[in-house]
Amino acid sequence: MPQRSILKTGVDVLWIARYDYQAGWSLRLHHHDYFQLILFLDGKGVFTIGDRTLPIAGGELCVIRAGETHGLRANSLMRTLDVKFRVGKGVLERGLRSATHVPRLKDSGIAARLERIRVEGEQKQPYYRELCSALLSEILFLYLRQGPAGAPAESTTAATDAQHQDPVIDRALLCIRSRLCEQLTVREIARVAGCTERTLRQHFQSSVGMAPLAFLQRHRVMRAKDLIRYSDYTLKEVAEQVGFQTVHHFTRHFTAAEGRSPAAWRREYLEGIRRDVYINPRFENRILTVPPESSSLV
Repeated sequence: MPQRSILKTGVDVLWIARYDYQAGWSLRLHHHDYFQLILFLDGKGVFTIGDRTLPIAGGELCVIRAGETHGLRANSLMRTLDVKFRVGKGVLERGLRSATHVPRLKDSGIAARLERIRVEGEQKQPYYRELCSALLSEILFLYLRQGPAGAPAESTTAATDAQHQDPVIDRALLCIRSRLCEQLTVREIARVAGCTERTLRQHFQSSVGMAPLAFLQRHRVMRAKDLIRYSDYTLKEVAEQVGFQTVHHFTRHFTAAEGRSPAAWRREYLEGIRRDVYINPRFENRILTVPPESSSLV
């Protein structure tokens, strides 16, 4: 689809990448004629945008407006998700041009949406550009909703939970999420939810379409993927933190859910770091990172 058609719908995603900035690395001061969004997953550094210099840390999101001078220096290992895009004329473009806040995100789903954009850009299946546009549009509206006062953006998880308004499921999900590393049983989840095991199974089947333990294992795998992405934990440590008794048990469930082992999944993810993923095939990324004590770009 031509770029002009994408822009009529609001957002044309140009490029995305996962970056690891080593301590002392910098992104030189520069500007460009498109917007940019950087999600700082973890680490600490200093971010310059316009005439402001701000301390930055994990969990913060910056949107850089077209034409705005900006740069970055990492004070420690800093992991980021970085996306460049254009916005058509309309309410979203006007909102981004007037926004000046740098919110701390309360919605962990933002990183997952950006990862989905990266995967769509790598696979390039039919309508991938339209899907990337929809995903980034949602992120940007959540960013604008949060506002300068720091009111939290709506949590994807909370929104999903609110849809069914089932107090039994609400109590069960709270138990699962808060006690993920424990060896939970259906009996214990039912006790916390205030119902019988049979009733719990009926509510889960009706609300989420699966048995309680199947949901528990899926949630463990999803949490494990986050830890693999955004931490340096060993696979043994990841397994322990999400409630699997052994690495073998963890590997078996992870492989069944993802089609490959945790080790293979981690390798594929790490191979994607610092790799340009072009969503718009006409775009070329020219802004690179400068290591300390070096005049060359890498």
